Amino acid sequence: MAKVEKDFLERKNPTERNFKAKPFMPRKPIPDLGHEKLDSKRFYTQDFMQKEWDSIWKKTWQLVCREADLKYEGSFITHEIGKESFLIVKGNDGKIRAFYNVCQHRGNKLCQIEEGELEIFSCPFHGWKWNNDGSLNSVFAPELYKQFEDGVPVNELGLTEVKLDSWGGWLWLNMDDKSISLKEWLGEYGEHLESYNFEKWELIDYQTFEWNGNWKHAVDAFNESYHFTALHPDMIEFGEGHDVPIELSGPHSRMINFNDTVSEVVKDQDTFTPLREEMMGDQKKGKMADIDEGYTGSAKDLHLYYIEKRRSEEDDIEYYKDMNDEQLIHQYHYFFFPSAVFTNKPEAANVFRYRPHATDPNKCYYDFFILLNNPEGKELPPRPEHKIYRGNGPELYEGAFRGTFPPVFCNVLAQDGSNMETMQWGNKSDSFKGGILCEQEIRLRHFHQTIDKFIEKNAK
Repeated sequence: MAKVEKDFLERKNPTERNFKAKPFMPRKPIPDLGHEKLDSKRFYTQDFMQKEWDSIWKKTWQLVCREADLKYEGSFITHEIGKESFLIVKGNDGKIRAFYNVCQHRGNKLCQIEEGELEIFSCPFHGWKWNNDGSLNSVFAPELYKQFEDGVPVNELGLTEVKLDSWGGWLWLNMDDKSISLKEWLGEYGEHLESYNFEKWELIDYQTFEWNGNWKHAVDAFNESYHFTALHPDMIEFGEGHDVPIELSGPHSRMINFNDTVSEVVKDQDTFTPLREEMMGDQKKGKMADIDEGYTGSAKDLHLYYIEKRRSEEDDIEYYKDMNDEQLIHQYHYFFFPSAVFTNKPEAANVFRYRPHATDPNKCYYDFFILLNNPEGKELPPRPEHKIYRGNGPELYEGAFRGTFPPVFCNVLAQDGSNMETMQWGNKSDSFKGGILCEQEIRLRHFHQTIDKFIEKNAK
């Protein structure tokens, strides 16, 4: 048991209430999923990439965009997953639908811009048109088609619709018409996160990074914090990721990262260094003393102080009432198989989405969303333009987020991005005999076993 966890459980006057999100502490035993090595071929072969497409991407729910971004009739976004492109649009009838973004004439990509507002979508190749409810609007020069001598078969030529649902203010799609409902898919973890009331939060930034590594390497990197000490030494100066509680549920998993503390592997756990002053507390401008002069203890115990402080403020800050004591200060990290991560604090959340490259198993897309809890509806600065960034280095991420993400974390993303490329390279080496996973990497073993189960099921 990590010391931060022990101190949390032994503190005075813990709040006991029946919260939606079940606490991690005291931690549950980690299940025994075996100790087999992880075969490296799953990360780079075209054969395994195709099996994943057929068995996973075409069969599971995928997070797409914020429902609030489709404000008006005709509002649309285009979204790509692997080799497919989708058109998500609010029709003139007010209903939001999802379609394959494919012209039914010659197979051209119908809508070739990322977002906007349109009543009619016109293919730039031959001018066939579709309404924003997916129905065919018109065929250019139908008299040239012998097939249409008895009239254009409008009902046969509509855009192909895709299953769409909403949860937490997000739209999700599924290419499998026979899939279970989104609510069933998210399961108990979806219920846990309802305590955040995400539908009321506002998206303040969204950026995409193309990484030179397989999408599963990205999932693996963010689903364990065992690597913090070596790859992200700054992280353990104001948090604990060395030995954290982990849980599994169906195809999904979760863990907690402890904030406003110092890792037990760090020698000096008491001093408020400049980095700790910058990253701990309420994140207001100024030094630690300017954040809260009422605290006189050590850096490692700051989280205990803020839990009690925030609990005492719940009459004024209503959303604290929906959260258990852990949620008030620590980072809840939920992974929804195969590609969505919610990392949450009361005031803000980062949502990650991993997407496979259309043709190359050695590349992937890492989508990064930043949301703010804005219950008072305060006016926020305009959201930066969404872009796809290629390359690496802290300056790339600092330029991408332009102030919406702390420089320390931009450096962390640069470290993860560069590590993706070296992981992809090393897994191809004839000398590599397969991945060896410890207990703190149990989410990785569970994730890869879930992939194998989906592939095996699809093969039958």
